[in-house]
Amino acid sequence: MVAPPMIGLGRSETHFYLATAVATRRQKRLALVIAAVSLVLFFAIVPFVRVHLPKAPGFIPSYEAALFLIDLITAVLLFDQFARLRSLAVLFLASAYLFDALVIIPHALSFPGAFATTGLLGAREQTTAWLYVFWHGGFPLFVIAYARLRRQEIGEWPADASGTGRAIALSVLAVAALVVAITLLTTVGHDWLPVVIHAGDYSMLVSKGISPVVWLLTLAAMLSLWRREQRVVDLWLMLVMWIWLFDIALAAVLGSSRFDLGFYAGRVFGLIASSFLLITFLAEMGRIHAGAVRAAMSAEERLAQFARLRSRPEPERKRGETTDAFVHRQNIAHYRWLLQSGSLDEAQRELIEGLLASEEGTTSPSEPRTLH
Repeated sequence: MVAPPMIGLGRSETHFYLATAVATRRQKRLALVIAAVSLVLFFAIVPFVRVHLPKAPGFIPSYEAALFLIDLITAVLLFDQFARLRSLAVLFLASAYLFDALVIIPHALSFPGAFATTGLLGAREQTTAWLYVFWHGGFPLFVIAYARLRRQEIGEWPADASGTGRAIALSVLAVAALVVAITLLTTVGHDWLPVVIHAGDYSMLVSKGISPVVWLLTLAAMLSLWRREQRVVDLWLMLVMWIWLFDIALAAVLGSSRFDLGFYAGRVFGLIASSFLLITFLAEMGRIHAGAVRAAMSAEERLAQFARLRSRPEPERKRGETTDAFVHRQNIAHYRWLLQSGSLDEAQRELIEGLLASEEGTTSPSEPRTLH
């Protein structure tokens, strides 16, 4: 089933927007290559996933600061796409990336040893682990909602700018409230949550089935994005969820403690995954900008040619010369001027030379014709 174009946008316009453009074969091949390479890397790391590595206190702040900026910029670009397309599905996807960006803040602040020995925000032993669960479980739920809305897209948000502005503001407030609620639950409501980590060992996440459920949610989100006619955003979002599977598997399913290889490798996978949509946006914006520059240069060149045409000397009409003879002489002068202007490419030059030869080979209407 192919979703109808957005109301107010013609089919010829939708390809300018990443959220509605259909993925090309080249893009699909590139995504497939990246997916295959990431799978090979995952299997290469698996045998060593529980090898303990030195603690790097600066790793989490650096990693999550980069992740926050990437997700926030991606969310802003998606909100911009929503403002132009007024698609509820795109609004949910923008909210997903905003959620991902905002939930990183309490996770980083509460991480033991990152900014304080036991973490900030009144964090306790289970806080960071549960924030990780809500973070990695919440994003796939947003993506599933986006995929369902995309499949059932039958309309759009009201066309006025204030309507889309209010929708974005409400989405931001709702996501921020959700993150605050999750933060309060994992700090103030710490004792209500099951124990999933002890002395840095979070193997209970696996034994209690929590991280496998998060992994399955990510798989479900990836599968929900599959369509025969794949859009660019959906294609790269599928790749994001594919690599997130490796992130969760290494960091929370196969790995068992902080600062082992799985802990580090999973987060590197997550950082790579979060970058795909932003890189795609930037590459597409670069392509559109280059096209706009080429179009502007072409327009300037045409204007310059028009100005030269207007400034060229016009032949004066001779006394007693017929209109047909004057037009005939004017055409010849025009074609010769074009050939001398040096503004023609090879194909244009051949065409003008042919027209000139045709005019010169035709007897002027003012000249007498020989009757046979």
